[in-house]
Amino acid sequence: MTSPAPVRRSIRTVSQPITGLALALALACGGQQAASAPPAAAEPPAASGGPTPSAAEAAALAELPEPGPPPAWAPPSPTAWKLSTGSRVLYRKHGNVPLVSLLFVVPRGSETDPVGKEGLTYLMADLLDEGAGKLDALALSEKLQGLATDLKISASTDGVILSLDLIAENFAPTVDVLADVVRRPKLDEKEFQRRKAQLIAQAIASEADPSYGRRSAMFRGLFGKGYAGALPQGTRDTLEGISYADVKAHYKRLMAAEGSTFIVTGGIEQEVVERELGRAFGDWTGQPSTEARPLANAATGKLFFANYGGAAQSAIGVMRRAPGADAEDLFASTVFNRSFGEAFTSRVNLNLREDKGYTYGAGSIFQRFRQAGFFGVFGDVRSDVTRASLDEILRELAEVCTTRPLTAQERNDAVNGLLLGYPATFESIERLGGRFAEIPLHNRPLDWFERWPSRIAAVTLEQANQAAKTVCSRSELVIVVAGDAATVMPTLDGIGFELVKVNARGEPI
Repeated sequence: MTSPAPVRRSIRTVSQPITGLALALALACGGQQAASAPPAAAEPPAASGGPTPSAAEAAALAELPEPGPPPAWAPPSPTAWKLSTGSRVLYRKHGNVPLVSLLFVVPRGSETDPVGKEGLTYLMADLLDEGAGKLDALALSEKLQGLATDLKISASTDGVILSLDLIAENFAPTVDVLADVVRRPKLDEKEFQRRKAQLIAQAIASEADPSYGRRSAMFRGLFGKGYAGALPQGTRDTLEGISYADVKAHYKRLMAAEGSTFIVTGGIEQEVVERELGRAFGDWTGQPSTEARPLANAATGKLFFANYGGAAQSAIGVMRRAPGADAEDLFASTVFNRSFGEAFTSRVNLNLREDKGYTYGAGSIFQRFRQAGFFGVFGDVRSDVTRASLDEILRELAEVCTTRPLTAQERNDAVNGLLLGYPATFESIERLGGRFAEIPLHNRPLDWFERWPSRIAAVTLEQANQAAKTVCSRSELVIVVAGDAATVMPTLDGIGFELVKVNARGEPI
């Protein structure tokens, strides 16, 4: 209950015209009032404080104090062991609050979707909680509610993740539910038809968003029809081509014990985790039989344009292919990107937002998948300044590799910003589990997060500028624009990239 607002009282002086009678009374009583008026208050004596500070002391007091030493904090590492069937467990006790994050990670994702059936892994994963074991979809939902457990399922390029947030005392029955969802999903045909129709409707609705058109064209331009060449959720066309038999067969190929990982963080003891996971999954066997798509060539030197008639803004991107999660310059490129486009005070944002006013925000990112990745500069800009925004991005990329490399101050600010923000990525049980999911998805060593800060701190200015040179070659770039063709297309003459018109699904028209 909110407290009542405080009562405010005010005193006003009201001026009114003085009537004749009032004036006479005032004059008659004037002497008496003057005689009885209290004497004027004497001025208070000057404060008698301590001695006056010296000039040196005053100067010292005027300066900001030096910051103290940073608090002691060490990045966490998990304890690992394997179940008898080949699955791995990552565990970390985190605090004393009886809350637990339980993740089940399958390091195989939409990379395994057949060409023309993009979205298959996504649809299969979406059906896992639509009934499992002896419970139909409604009963399963009620079971989870009764356990105060929240279940989320996601599918990305490199993996499928089932994430459960629960109370520690309900760990055993929650593991039983997870075992049903993973090992014994119903994959009911009616639920398949219902969810497929809903996902198609969502895909159609998404096509109205220029950001969706930009993403679709971006992945197609960077990766073609190979690895990472499509959105994990597919498109309306590819979803239409997925059959019920496809989903059932894909489940058997993808969901297997070998290579899967359980991640448990929170207020629970290791012996409890060992016992319950061994009980529910100790006899689960099997090996996956899926394969990732091979890498295809990028469509460098091209500008993909998706028309969104009447759009007030253009969703733009300037990008290029980059190495994947095992990139040799991973830490150097992280420092470079922080200065160039990740931080609010980065070059890209200060240019397009603060200086030019073209956008509410612009930035850059390195996206690292397992086999490959990309570097991109993105923003939603006013339609009338789309060409000018692209020119500014291209100029920034050219200058950082030639006439205006990163400065020592930019490198130091980037390193300090990355290190100071690092502990916050582990601040909750859920975040800790999410970070540990990178270990199986990207084949990281267990001490990856412990070593990360020292590796970032060791990046030199020369290494950061060398990382910049790997992404600024104009001939390796791909441009995507999703905006109003009537406004933007006439301005693109002479930009130097081959124009390719695409629809909202990234398909050439």
